[in-house]
Amino acid sequence: MAGPRKLWKTTVVIWSEFDPQTVEIDRLISEGIGGEAYISKQHAELVSDPYSQEDGPPEDFFDSGDDDGEQRT
Repeated sequence: MAGPRKLWKTTVVIWSEFDPQTVEIDRLISEGIGGEAYISKQHAELVSDPYSQEDGPPEDFFDSGDDDGEQRT
């Protein structure tokens, strides 16, 4: 497995009239794009060691390689 790699973490603020905990994230985003909810802000940061973050991805998520063993970018 490759060593630690930097990944971008993006936080998006979406305002809605309904409890967003009751729907899947893709529906919430769709509501924002469609105008039923309001997307007010986006913040992105480059994280040096994303796997040590509490909400970081599993270590093998980005490690799926091609058939020849090379890592996708």
